[in-house]
Amino acid sequence: MSTLLNLLVKIWQKLLAKSGMTSGASQNADEIIGRMIAVFDRQIEIPALEALISALKASPDATNLADTAIAIDANAVLRIPQHRKSSDIVDYLSIQHAGPIILPGQVIQEYWNNQLAAVDTVSKGMQKKFEAFKTEVARYDQTQGEAFEKISAGLDAFKNDNSELFHPDTVHKTITFLETLAEKATVPYAPRMAFHQIAEHRKRVKTPPGFRDVGDGDFYVWVDVLFGLLTMIKAGATPSKLILVTNDGKIDWCREGEAHPVLCAEAKALLEVDFEIWTLDKFADSVAN
Repeated sequence: MSTLLNLLVKIWQKLLAKSGMTSGASQNADEIIGRMIAVFDRQIEIPALEALISALKASPDATNLADTAIAIDANAVLRIPQHRKSSDIVDYLSIQHAGPIILPGQVIQEYWNNQLAAVDTVSKGMQKKFEAFKTEVARYDQTQGEAFEKISAGLDAFKNDNSELFHPDTVHKTITFLETLAEKATVPYAPRMAFHQIAEHRKRVKTPPGFRDVGDGDFYVWVDVLFGLLTMIKAGATPSKLILVTNDGKIDWCREGEAHPVLCAEAKALLEVDFEIWTLDKFADSVAN
């Protein structure tokens, strides 16, 4: 596999040469891509065992977010404008946070494809059906007792957990939030051709993230985050930690809030920083305190 990966690097280098980039920028990109490929191909050792031990200990942290690099996943972007602590989150990201803020290029693509374009139609249709079903449950609740009380409570919990789907102004609030975020966030796109074969290989051997998904979107979210932050570090940034804010709880990202050890080990080998995954609620509670 190493020969193929080295060939991909050479191809990418030729593409960069044709793109009109300055030699300095091109050389810097070459170095970043080469190091990422070397880590992904395990040509550079990753501290996998140390990361596994740390994950199993699952010790509580007291992270100071001031110089932390914060990456935001698509499902978090969708929910921030309607979150109960939305104003605290937006204020922190747009004004208070001094460290890097990363909105991966793949997140923008997936957000449009899978979420933003569907919000209006989903919210209107679901609102109507939800209210009709809840009315029926309430009508029978008075005579059927505990079972219908549980259904009613479940419906309320579902609505609270997915509140953004029931707000007709979700798109407007999201645009306002993104416009605010655009002042400070970096939107990195790692070169896709350089990592295409790696994505296929990782899925075959179930390397996180995204090995449970049909496509490679999660992998490219991860690649964009690493590419973007490594570029900033080479330019002088000194983050103390990398946090991905996401509500994706699948085991190809994390387990019970603990990031997959392989992801932590890759971040350590590439960036020399610790990596954590936070839910949006955990992040909101942290910035609101």
